[in-house]
Amino acid sequence: MRTISGKVLDEQQDPVPGATVMVKGNSDYGTITDSDGEFSINIPAEENVLVISFIGMKTQEVDVSNTSSITIILESEIVHLAETVVVGYGIQKKETLTGSIANISGDDIRKSPEANVTASLQGKLPGLTINQRTGEPGSEELEILIRGNGTFRDNSPLIIVDGVERSNMSRLNPDDIESISVLKDASAAIYGARAANGVIIITSKSGKEGKPEFNFSYNYAFQSPTQIPEMLDAATFAEAYNEGDWYRQGRPDEYIPFYSENAIQKYRDGSDPVLYPNTDWVDVTMRSYAPQQRTNLQVTGGSDKVTYLLSFEIMDQEGIMKNNPTHYRQYNLRSNINVNLTENFSLGANIYAILNDREYPSTYADNPDNDYWVDFYNILQANPTLPARYPNGLIAPGRLQENPLLLDRRGYYKVEDRPVYSTFKGTYKVPFVEGLKIDASFNYDLSHQFSKRWSTPYYYHEYNVNTDEYEKKWATNEPTAELTDTYNRWTTMLYNYKIVYDRDFGKHHVGAMVGQEQQKSTWNYTQAYRKNFVSSAIDQINVGSSAAEDKNNGGSASSDAYNNYFGRFNYNFESKYLFEFIFRYDGSQKFPEGKRYGFFPGFSVGWRLSEEDFMKNNLPFVNNLKLRLSHGIIGNDRVDSYQHLQSFSFGGNYVFGTSDAAGIYANTMPNPNITWEESKKTDVGLEATLWKGLFGMDLTLWKEKRSNILTQRNLSVPKIYGFPALPDENIGEVDNHGFELDLSHRNSVGELNYNISGNIAFSRSEIVYMDEVPHAEPYQNLTGHPVGAGLYYKADGIFNTQEELDAYPHASGTQVGDIKIVDLNDDGEINAEDQYRFDYSATPEYVFGLNMGMQYKNFDLSLFFQGQTNAYNYDGTFAKLGNSSFDNAVVDRAKDRWNTENTDGTMPRADDFQPGNSTFYLFDATFVRLKTMEMGYSLPESIISKLRLTDCRLYISGSNLLTWAKEIKWADPENTGDFLNYPPLRTINLGVNVKF
Repeated sequence: MRTISGKVLDEQQDPVPGATVMVKGNSDYGTITDSDGEFSINIPAEENVLVISFIGMKTQEVDVSNTSSITIILESEIVHLAETVVVGYGIQKKETLTGSIANISGDDIRKSPEANVTASLQGKLPGLTINQRTGEPGSEELEILIRGNGTFRDNSPLIIVDGVERSNMSRLNPDDIESISVLKDASAAIYGARAANGVIIITSKSGKEGKPEFNFSYNYAFQSPTQIPEMLDAATFAEAYNEGDWYRQGRPDEYIPFYSENAIQKYRDGSDPVLYPNTDWVDVTMRSYAPQQRTNLQVTGGSDKVTYLLSFEIMDQEGIMKNNPTHYRQYNLRSNINVNLTENFSLGANIYAILNDREYPSTYADNPDNDYWVDFYNILQANPTLPARYPNGLIAPGRLQENPLLLDRRGYYKVEDRPVYSTFKGTYKVPFVEGLKIDASFNYDLSHQFSKRWSTPYYYHEYNVNTDEYEKKWATNEPTAELTDTYNRWTTMLYNYKIVYDRDFGKHHVGAMVGQEQQKSTWNYTQAYRKNFVSSAIDQINVGSSAAEDKNNGGSASSDAYNNYFGRFNYNFESKYLFEFIFRYDGSQKFPEGKRYGFFPGFSVGWRLSEEDFMKNNLPFVNNLKLRLSHGIIGNDRVDSYQHLQSFSFGGNYVFGTSDAAGIYANTMPNPNITWEESKKTDVGLEATLWKGLFGMDLTLWKEKRSNILTQRNLSVPKIYGFPALPDENIGEVDNHGFELDLSHRNSVGELNYNISGNIAFSRSEIVYMDEVPHAEPYQNLTGHPVGAGLYYKADGIFNTQEELDAYPHASGTQVGDIKIVDLNDDGEINAEDQYRFDYSATPEYVFGLNMGMQYKNFDLSLFFQGQTNAYNYDGTFAKLGNSSFDNAVVDRAKDRWNTENTDGTMPRADDFQPGNSTFYLFDATFVRLKTMEMGYSLPESIISKLRLTDCRLYISGSNLLTWAKEIKWADPENTGDFLNYPPLRTINLGVNVKF
């Protein structure tokens, strides 16, 4: 053994603390520099090369065969962590990239304690809009958009995981992710007919040479709703109901209130909790927090012949409601192995599974829009004068016998998902042609899903005022046990091969790639149903009644396929003048022969001005300055298959004698000319890095023209003519434009390293053509307005007095205290012609994020803020107050309502009237949120070495911690529609990460 000592400095001759110094190829011998940049390391006598590295600087190798003391100067690495970026079917250097591609590393994703990987991306990538509308365990699928809405229907992007279209992005193990790239411009053309809405590419980690390195992490989180509306107490509810009832009866002089003054007082003072309860349904039915646990173990290692990565993760998440069986458990398993069989030939296998079990109440619906009325409707809108649980602990019926505390008595809905994803690949480097290689892969995905919905009769207790007893009663809406078993099976088989050439010729760099790919996907399901079971204790289909009227079954199947050819050509001169051309010749089985194949080209050019001599000589502080331009044509085939064929449906049976003969009839008319939508995208960008990273900028201006949009005719073939359902046709047009700006700053002050980055993106669409039936007034047409713009009556305050009401046009039924609707067409009447097209929707036009991170010695802190503006949400539930359905209301709605004692109220009267949705209840959904925060401490070397560890870090993190909303204060402003859904969750997380 011998000792080497030295010092590590930066280009300004300042010490570099925390730099890693280790023997090349042997991590057993390593150390880090102290606060003065100094180090001392003992190494074997036969070892002669040290590797010195530090984040943000170029790694250096130093020969120490003839010295025992050295001084190393580390140079700044301008491209640093993002030196390479994953693109379609390849990897490119960021410095020579000419497309508009945003990317993020797996390390940044792991800083979020979210159970859903997609939620971890909110606000972090310019141009990517993600909205989290719900936090229900296992069902918190998020809305993802790239550059807003460009078409009339599905605007979601294409998701590529390890080279294959896969829908499991949200459920991936974040510790397995190497990077995520977002293709926003013509760079997506290489994915052809499915990429017009943009592409998200996720790349998983692979093994690396070296001895086995274990990475263990454990997290325990506390989850609670971000915002739950404050609902009325029983006394205020009763007063508001009386007011609404009085208005409904025509404001009679002699009125007998539904709730007497004596009853209201008892609600208020709580003197009789059985007959006059004051139920806080949120407090009674919801837990203070729900736990979430995540455990992950990963091992990597290998030799120059074989590298491997093995990982295993368990994630367990409970629901936030009492007496509710909501529970989600997920197992992630991955094996990624690469073998170099010869110097030129290698094989690899990347196999992973995401096994998950979900359990919900039997009232759960696969379509979340139909689910929440049983859960949150009966929590947030339940009448507070109804008891939830009697003082003796017995559970009351609640609203319509739907007390949420009864959900665990009503059976369950369980889903078992067992998907397995596999990729087998091979690479051959052609030995006699430098830079030429052949890549091939075969991918096979198989997913099984079994669901069981078991609905059982349930009971509750109800107080009988005559007998003074609590009677046990059975609910009438589920009189018998019912069971539905459903089995789904999906398969995807894809293979591709590509020939890649990449070589430098002096100052010239040439890259080329061509490939071919085929994909086939299938789906089938079977379903069985029975009711009237012998016993509700046995939840198996064969125990149900065999009577024809008590059972049912069903099933179906579908398949689709793609065949395509793709390619890329790159050229650059001195990494200064850049050019790229990409293409895809794509074929889809969805369309008729002659319309199945299309050519989708894209090109981009770039000029790195910073490499010009006149820039280097006159502006040396400019480290990187690049102009780029791209243009391409991309397709979208998100439409039902086989619309070029006449389809038929079964029904309309006929009776011949005593026989029932099945009927069949034509439904949707065929369209023999149907094909994909077409998107023309153009981007202009400017990238800059100044003063070695003290300032960074990336600005992009973009425009998209979407044509041949698939939609149905409304004007030229009106439905009143009695034709069968019309097929989709390529007739729509939408223009879309916007910009994206990303700014960054990073620096070191002594032992403090910090970075700040912010991004903002804007997008706005305009419908050019959609075969729209002209409305009575031009301002009602959707053409010329953004996609998703709705019709609303324009509100102008409240009719505070009878004189105001009499002096202005109003719809029949309007009373004093109602919303004043503007007479837009000035015809002296308020009717449907006074609605106008509001140019915003729940999809934000502006999204932004701000990231701040710092590291001081062994401590680190990161903060991330995310927000949106130019988004509006219509909340019809907020509008409800004192209605005849006995729905409870939000405190903010009732607080300053108009009534005879408050004629200057800012809110309409109880049970107010409006002829349709008005802008009064259309709220600005602007907000800024502390999306994530993480504080960590890494144990010093002196401690972890004694524990035989490589690293040990303790941390506390959180997500959705604080929210500043402009107008929507009573609920989470990220909701769309009303607030009667499972709310987004706030997470406080404690964790430890250990490497050994």
